[in-house]
Amino acid sequence: MRKNRSARIFWGMMLLSWLTIPFIGRQHIKRYLSSTMFISFLIMVESYIAEKKKWWIFPNPPHPYLTGEAALLLGPFLAGSLWIKKFTYGHFGRYMLLNAIVDTFFVYPFQRAMSRAKLFSVGTFKEYHLLGIFLLKAALMYVYQHLVVEKPKPQRALKNNPIE
Repeated sequence: MRKNRSARIFWGMMLLSWLTIPFIGRQHIKRYLSSTMFISFLIMVESYIAEKKKWWIFPNPPHPYLTGEAALLLGPFLAGSLWIKKFTYGHFGRYMLLNAIVDTFFVYPFQRAMSRAKLFSVGTFKEYHLLGIFLLKAALMYVYQHLVVEKPKPQRALKNNPIE
C-alpha cells in the first residue's frame, strides 16, 4: 500500500512540474536547459555516492527503475531550475536569494513532511548539510551558465580601424 501511495506522490510531483514547463517559453528553455542538464548529471553522480554513504534515503521509490531522487530531479528540480533562471538570471544576488528560499523550503518543511510520509529522509547528513549542497549546486549552475553557455564573445577587430 505504501509503495503505491509513494509512486502516486512522486509521479504527481513530476507531472505537475512538467505541466508548468510550456509556460516558461521555448527561448528560455533552450537558453537554460544545458546548465540544468549539467547539474542534473552531477546530481546523478552525487546520488550514487549518497546511496553508498547513506547521506539520504528513499525507502519507497516510485518505480523499480526510477529512484525517488530521480523523480525529484526529473520533476521539481528540472522545472524549478528553469523557472528560477528565467526570472533571476543576470542578477546573481536575486538568483541565490530565490534559491536559498526554495532550497530552505525543500530541506526543512518539505523534507520533514516527506520523512513523516516515509518517502524520503536524511541519513548521515544533517539538514544544514543538505541545504549547503543545494546552494553550492545552485551557484555552480549559475557559473556554468555564465562561463560556458553564455561565455563572453571575443571582440572582433573593426574594419577600417582608424587607430591603425
